[in-house]
Amino acid sequence: MGFNYELSNFLLNIFFILFPLIFYQFTIHEKMNHRTAFKNVVIFFLFATPMILCMYFPPVEANGLIFDLRIIPLILGCFYGNSKTSIMLLLSLISVRFMIGGTGAYLNLISSTLSFIVIISLSNKYHSYSLFNKILISSILSFVCKIIGISSILVIDSYYDFLSAFKFYIVQSLFMGLAIYIIESIRRNAELKKELIFSEKMNIASIISASVAHEIRNPLTSVRGFIQLLTQTELNPDKKQMYGKICLEEIDRAEQIINDYLSLAKPYPEILEELDIGEEIQYIYNVLKSVANLTGVEVEIKYDINLLVLGDRKKLRQSIINIAKNGLEAMRDKRGVLKIEAYKRNNEVILSISDTGIGMTNDQVSRLGMPYYSNKDKGTGLGMMVSFSLIKGMLGKINVKSELGKGTVFDISFPLLKI
Repeated sequence: MGFNYELSNFLLNIFFILFPLIFYQFTIHEKMNHRTAFKNVVIFFLFATPMILCMYFPPVEANGLIFDLRIIPLILGCFYGNSKTSIMLLLSLISVRFMIGGTGAYLNLISSTLSFIVIISLSNKYHSYSLFNKILISSILSFVCKIIGISSILVIDSYYDFLSAFKFYIVQSLFMGLAIYIIESIRRNAELKKELIFSEKMNIASIISASVAHEIRNPLTSVRGFIQLLTQTELNPDKKQMYGKICLEEIDRAEQIINDYLSLAKPYPEILEELDIGEEIQYIYNVLKSVANLTGVEVEIKYDINLLVLGDRKKLRQSIINIAKNGLEAMRDKRGVLKIEAYKRNNEVILSISDTGIGMTNDQVSRLGMPYYSNKDKGTGLGMMVSFSLIKGMLGKINVKSELGKGTVFDISFPLLKI
């Protein structure tokens, strides 16, 4: 029997096998591991589909015999599935081959069953091998399985073109190795991603732990020192009052740090309510007015009416006051102007906070809101980080423009609440 195969169908078989491997990465997701039955079904269809398509579009078909690359999906399904999916794949292969018909259906029953026994015997230890050994073993295995099939054909056709088939199945073995390499690369990348995420979580946990310990220790150390002075020495009333005031201020600072961490842990609105940005700006102006008077900074506000947004009132005020106070501190050494404006633009409410302070470089602007980054000598970076987090939790967007020596502008946009 001749062995002249169609190149187009051969390439089509390659496509059938490689295309489903794109979706293999979803089968190794953590959520999929908790849904075993669903995962088995997905893996079955992932390898059964190319296996069946290969049989319906064979590169060689003659005298009731078909030659294709069906063995590759079968081996992959047995190695990367479990016993249930392996048996389902074998039964599907035999059933579909009988549906196609021809004398080869009975030969396929014998050769596929023998090949399946060989594949299963190797599958138990397969995952303990190195990548090179996996590729080597799978390539040799695909070739051996086809040799079993060729041997069964020689029984009924002594004139079978063994040499051409031999070359065909060597090429098949090369693609078997390629398929294994692709799957192993996907699995390795998934493992590296998981390790990276775990490493990042541990890194963040260590940074937060160190930061909490450092930030809380500073005010507590001050409080402890002044309490010792108050209890161990005789002081005049003025000094007692001064030391007591410092203790209260340091305790308030520690409380503020704790509140910042708590806000960071829950950035999303707890209570959603209709907020009028104009009313909120007026409230923030009243809060900042006393601080601005002490620093000699002028605060100006301007806002349109009916600027309604949906959010958490306390968290909105906290975030805007944090940003505004940073603007006031940026103008500490010179008498500047802090402007807070609000207006409507398309379907958004724009809240603009600008100052005429020292400004920032592009690098400093890009790092705003990052963990533990601050432009202030004694700053923790938590205030700005919390503000950014709270605003984003209310579906807000922040755009920062700054120029050294001229000042900074924060443009915050919120979705407009339509009445």
